[in-house]
Amino acid sequence: MRNIPFDAKPVPVGNRASDAELVGRSRELADLELFVKAATSLGATLVLSGPVGAGKTALVDAATSSASREGARVLRGAGAEFETGVAFACLSQLLYPLRHPTLMSAASDTSVLSAALGYGVGRESSASTSVSSAAIELLRRVRGSSPLLLAVDDLQWVDAESAAVLCEIAASAEDTGIGFLGARRTGTALCFDLSGSSELRLSPLSPADALLLVRSRFPQLGSPAVQRLVSESEGYPLTLLELAVALEAENPVYGAPASVLPLPPRLRRLFANAVSALPDNTRRALLLRAVAAGDLEELGRIPGSSTDLLPAVRAHLVTTRGRTVAFTHPLIRTTLISCATSAERRRAHTELADLLAGSPDRRAWHLAEAADRPSEAVAALLEASADAALHRGDPEGALACALRSAELSADDAERSRRLACAAYIKADVSGGLKDASAMLMAAREAASGSDDSLQSIVAAAHVLLNEGDVEAAHRLVATALEADDTIDGASQGTLSSALHTLMLAAFFGGRPELWQPFERVLAHLNDAVPPVLACMANTLPDPARTGRAALRQLDPILSSLTNEEDPAQIVQAVEAVFYLDRLEECRDALWKVVRNGREGGAVASSLPALIVLSFADFNRGSWDTAQQLADEAVQLCDEHGYRLLAWPGRLAQALLAAARGDPSTVAQIARGMANWSTSRGGRTVQLYAHHARALSAVGHGDFEEAYRQVTAISPPGVLPPYVAHALWVPMDLVESAVHIGRHEEAREHVRAIEDAGIAALSPRMAMLVAGSAAMAADHDDAVRAFEAALATPGSRQWPFERARIQAAYGQRLRRLHRTLDSREHLGAAAATFEYLGAESWRSRIMRELQATGLSKGGPATERGRLTPREREIAALAATGLGNKQIAARLLISPRTVAAHLRNVFPKLGLSSRAALRDRLDALDSDGEHDESR
Repeated sequence: MRNIPFDAKPVPVGNRASDAELVGRSRELADLELFVKAATSLGATLVLSGPVGAGKTALVDAATSSASREGARVLRGAGAEFETGVAFACLSQLLYPLRHPTLMSAASDTSVLSAALGYGVGRESSASTSVSSAAIELLRRVRGSSPLLLAVDDLQWVDAESAAVLCEIAASAEDTGIGFLGARRTGTALCFDLSGSSELRLSPLSPADALLLVRSRFPQLGSPAVQRLVSESEGYPLTLLELAVALEAENPVYGAPASVLPLPPRLRRLFANAVSALPDNTRRALLLRAVAAGDLEELGRIPGSSTDLLPAVRAHLVTTRGRTVAFTHPLIRTTLISCATSAERRRAHTELADLLAGSPDRRAWHLAEAADRPSEAVAALLEASADAALHRGDPEGALACALRSAELSADDAERSRRLACAAYIKADVSGGLKDASAMLMAAREAASGSDDSLQSIVAAAHVLLNEGDVEAAHRLVATALEADDTIDGASQGTLSSALHTLMLAAFFGGRPELWQPFERVLAHLNDAVPPVLACMANTLPDPARTGRAALRQLDPILSSLTNEEDPAQIVQAVEAVFYLDRLEECRDALWKVVRNGREGGAVASSLPALIVLSFADFNRGSWDTAQQLADEAVQLCDEHGYRLLAWPGRLAQALLAAARGDPSTVAQIARGMANWSTSRGGRTVQLYAHHARALSAVGHGDFEEAYRQVTAISPPGVLPPYVAHALWVPMDLVESAVHIGRHEEAREHVRAIEDAGIAALSPRMAMLVAGSAAMAADHDDAVRAFEAALATPGSRQWPFERARIQAAYGQRLRRLHRTLDSREHLGAAAATFEYLGAESWRSRIMRELQATGLSKGGPATERGRLTPREREIAALAATGLGNKQIAARLLISPRTVAAHLRNVFPKLGLSSRAALRDRLDALDSDGEHDESR
């Protein structure tokens, strides 16, 4: 491939507002930008090449649109298969806009060109050189008035006479200043040689880009259908979109496509003739390979000799390499399946099932595809395959197996139960409450309108819960579990789902009495409860009292996450450790779930995963990432109808807004929480509103309001039973109480959290308890208490809360008349708040700093306490260099730079870099400074 002979700033290619279909083509568009610039200035030639459905025409459209906007004249033509024998057919189409006599007279031999192109009567010539010379002269004259680009699609079908002329035009492009853009299908012969031209070869889209393309164009298609389309198209965009159009027209049930994808007539014609012309034994051998697409490891054992495949190789339908056989285009596989009779397809699946005896899940699927009537044996195999698919992190595969298992059930009750299983998978893991509700309705119809199985009740309750009807969901599943004969006849999986749903309903309901049915069922089951749920029973309802007892259960659960693939199991494990503050140990597993959801798999499971990651990033000071994750979670909740799960996501948004000093956003979100929780019976969501308002009030120094809000969650001196969220607000309560003179209440609450032993739950909890104790301490004990809190191992991992403790320490030191020490801690806190973007907190602490007698602009007296390294870093920062640039220059890490600057700012009485240069200059010119304490 010869590079485009131009090196300049590219011009934008394509109308970005209308080029949504060009997903995943940024590299190709960039190459076309360079080509258009070269073609419209100096002249250049480029050939796009790619297989059927690669999107060549869309890229040609983008390039020609861009050239037109740049003021170039564009002439377009295309080869046509039925015109390959018609002389000059393509050239005539290309030059048709130039047929006006005034322009045609520019050619040296007008009559030869007119006759050749059929524009008029003249002297015909069989010599392509005469026509080429006349055409080039005509184009050169047109190029004289404006840039000119010729674009020819489907070069493989251009007639030989036109091809000869176009070859001459392309070869002279740089001499004439004309641009030539062609597009050709790979794997086909050309009538002319363009080997001297630059070539841009189109590759298939990546799976992520293919997924983005189909979801952006067909948002109503369900995840199973989308995943199937992405797999079948193998990344060819036109193939993907045309298959999607055909599939959408069929309106697949529950979003899952049939086993045979509908093939649009245009795509069917591409390979149907070639497939139909194959010998019977060749078609049978290829059909086996087509239906075994997901079992590539088994292809070597599929019957059929290499001789059987030779006709397909000669027809360019497959390639062979050793024992590996590959279709040359994904549509060949689809065409083979589409053109086969149902009996032929069932026979192929039966043969494959026999070959896959050692792969029970794949064998079950092929047996199901071979079945033409209900079969309880096959349905049972598929049901087991659904469980296996979930455990390996394939919720869409699990859903497909569950639905097909229901279809093949011979017994109505079993069909109803299996449909309910599919509904639960859809609601809890893969995402789709509407489809889940439709499955439940079908389950009820299968059971003649009276389906009271526990599986159906749990699935219905789970849908109700996620839609936000907390009271109804709790009542439904609690009643079922406490029935005399329900538990004993339930499977382990169904029982786990029921307990988990009841636990979530009780948690969001937020009232002690809602936990009573759960505790009674738990006592009845005793050791039969799965380990994760047994742990959650101690960590979610009332972690202040029972959390410590569960600590020894956590380590095996957390260590198991490394190899866990089941999204539902990962989410349950994280729920078990959520209020025990062990989120960082779950980060990798949570990202695994998020990636699964973003790829269209575990969408529902990804929602809590995104929210938990947002809280974790908020705690460790990565607020921009936390905001992105919370926004993504809330948007997905809204799109998929998960109204209840949206509220924890909005809590993350509200806490971020409170920390950043945005009271209007906090008020808006909190108002929505309060209104919703009042009508839906979700008291926990009401607590979320109090928490957000309390944090916002603390940030703005409105401690009366903060105290009022936080004590609505946790009264002073009390960690209320069954209010897990009380563990999140002890420092808010103590700090606000101290500021409004309620010192006894502050001390009472410190005693309560110390007696509860919540410091043992995690290092961060230990820091918060120690910080609260320091805030409530008498003057005599305060310094030691604050120093102990700031010395908590790992405390710098939680910069916002550490800065709050440091700010409180600085305030206390000022009241103890230790001015310089006060400035150090207040300045460090202000610098951290500025780094985080906690503006209201920074402003409040800056006022405290000024109260120490430090003017906004005057130099500090601590200059002599800067270490040489701090002075060096400060000087570089004063020049405007960022942390990464300073780190690169000094061969240290950016984290080390940030740590030094956090020490520099309070020593100089600053809270940001903005005044650093002036302060250092003032210090240098000042000469000597008082370094006494």
